[in-house]
Amino acid sequence: MKTTLAVSTASFALSFLLAAAPGTSRADNLFVVTGNTVEEFNSSGVGTTFASSGLDGPTGMASDSAGNLYVLNAGNLAIEEFTPQGVGSVFARTGSNNYPKGLACDSTGDLYMGDQGGDFIWKVTPQGVASIFVGSPEGGYANASYTGAMACGAGLYAGDWGNDSGSGYVERFGLGTGADFGVFASLGANNYPNGLAFDSAGNLYASYNNTVEKFTPSGVGSVFATGLSSPTGLAFDSAGNLYVANSGNGTIEEFNTNGVGSVFATGLNSPTFIAIQVPEPSTWAMVAVGIAAVLGGLRLRRRSS
Repeated sequence: MKTTLAVSTASFALSFLLAAAPGTSRADNLFVVTGNTVEEFNSSGVGTTFASSGLDGPTGMASDSAGNLYVLNAGNLAIEEFTPQGVGSVFARTGSNNYPKGLACDSTGDLYMGDQGGDFIWKVTPQGVASIFVGSPEGGYANASYTGAMACGAGLYAGDWGNDSGSGYVERFGLGTGADFGVFASLGANNYPNGLAFDSAGNLYASYNNTVEKFTPSGVGSVFATGLSSPTGLAFDSAGNLYVANSGNGTIEEFNTNGVGSVFATGLNSPTFIAIQVPEPSTWAMVAVGIAAVLGGLRLRRRSS
């Protein structure tokens, strides 16, 4: 009887902890830029306005490992930061008057911002200090034109419109040094990258024209999805699902881990950039400790009975 009671008590406590834990279904928050607004979507694809006041032509969005959301507010030449609780403030001034576009965050919290007009890349530290990462205001970087497609993996990956060659590329740079490692992948003639994102296995996904292409860590590409309408921003959630801003149709498309696609949200005003805000690590740690305590108590009760 004591063991049965202990099991029932532990099961109830464990169920409570799992129900309270963010992310037991899809706890990640999905954010999408539409015009001068950032919308937040729940797991059913229902959107609400997350931020709009003071935004002027957002041209990039990223999130860090602590769950903070960053919006590149190009019209105000600033990067806005939003906490997991939705509190916004100016994080950094861009230092650029050349149409800043594209934002990515690495595992240490450094932000990288494309400078489409000046053809170089900025780096912004977690303290909000901006400096030129690649290129220079005078010479730019190899006359490349960054499209705002940026992502961090083993390095910084940036979309390149091909230096007027008529072909699109993805280039890779060292995160710590800014060293140019050259072309990672070529998308072919008239295929200009509009979005980049990594899955948990290190594969890179690039959106262009009506296609999303998947590249292995060694740069071997294959078509992942086609038949889209001007896909732009890409982002993965913690369960491995890929979300695509299907700008031409005003939808967000969701692809599961098997590559099966479906409409996640519809009726949007030209969605562009996407970011996923993950639960705070501290919350997950508390849940893990609670579960361990419940299971430990169950083992002790079994022994005592």
